[in-house]
Amino acid sequence: MKMGIAQKQNISVQYRYFNMHDGRQTKVQNPVTFEKWFLLGIRKYEKQGAEFELLPGLVKITWPGKPSIFRSVDNLKQEYETEYLSKF
Repeated sequence: MKMGIAQKQNISVQYRYFNMHDGRQTKVQNPVTFEKWFLLGIRKYEKQGAEFELLPGLVKITWPGKPSIFRSVDNLKQEYETEYLSKF
C-alpha cells in the first residue's frame, strides 16, 4: 500500500518537531515530590549494584569495590531543587 500525501506530510511534521527539540522528549508537566524522586533514585542505583544505608540526616552509598560515600539529606534536597526541578 502506498503512502498518501497527507500521511507523508504528517511524518514530515513529526520529524521537524523532533529535530527542533534536539531529539528530546517533551517536558513532563507534573514533577514528582522529593520523597518519590529520592526513592526512585535509590531503586535505580540498587539495580546497578549500589547499597544504601539511611542514617540520621545522612545517606551512606556503597558501590562494590569503592569506598563509601556519605551524602546529607539537605544536599540531596538541594540537588532535587536545582537540577531536577529546573527541567520543568
